[in-house]
Amino acid sequence: MNLKRWIPWLVVVYLVAMLVMLPARVVYWFPLPDNVRLSQVSGSLWQGAAGQVAVDGIVLNNLSWNWQVFSVFLGELVVDVDLPSQNNPFALNGRLLAGSTKVGAKDVKASGDVNALLKLVGTRLPLKTGGNWRLSLDTFVVTAPGPVRWCDELEGQATGEQIRVLVNNQWQSLGDFPVDLGCSADNTVSLAMDGNNSLGLEINGRINSQNFSAQGTVKPTPETPEGLAEMMQYMGTPDARGRYSFRL
Repeated sequence: MNLKRWIPWLVVVYLVAMLVMLPARVVYWFPLPDNVRLSQVSGSLWQGAAGQVAVDGIVLNNLSWNWQVFSVFLGELVVDVDLPSQNNPFALNGRLLAGSTKVGAKDVKASGDVNALLKLVGTRLPLKTGGNWRLSLDTFVVTAPGPVRWCDELEGQATGEQIRVLVNNQWQSLGDFPVDLGCSADNTVSLAMDGNNSLGLEINGRINSQNFSAQGTVKPTPETPEGLAEMMQYMGTPDARGRYSFRL
């Protein structure tokens, strides 16, 4: 048996094993951005957890990850992440991917409270709103990502669940508002709502880091709370089908 022939392979196996078993605490040595803070890190670099991650003042608790080690040798970074709903502004579970020319996600499920989401993105609505949101991404890919290039492939849906608004000091239940997600021709993320909801709300929109635009219509339905139906009258003159148009 020629041991010399096997020595290089044994060295490679040894180095890979050492890399796989690196403790997660080595992330403390990484040059993280000034706005990112990690604490209570445990496990290994490839399969570990952080008791707390703070990004721009947003605190995430008990984030865990599991890198697919062999994807590195294929020129791609693949990691499964899990963020529980308890003590967090939202929950997240799914697979994130990054290569030399693309980033993406697969089988991602996320959910949370509407008010927490509005606070995260710095958005205020004209009426006090409550309820939950849910996001499901089957596939998401963007090549050469940039400020205006956000989307090359996207299959998914977002839903506002059990939405309610405060009208005349009374909470009014509006139900669910599903939104289909996709990619526009200009590589922005497209949003589409078909109007099958309690407000007859129909929307088509586009979003990237530089711009958000949307247009649509609302139409009172038998499920529309009376106070909201009256407010719609101030949106102008309805069309022949009783729809009020808006643009954002």
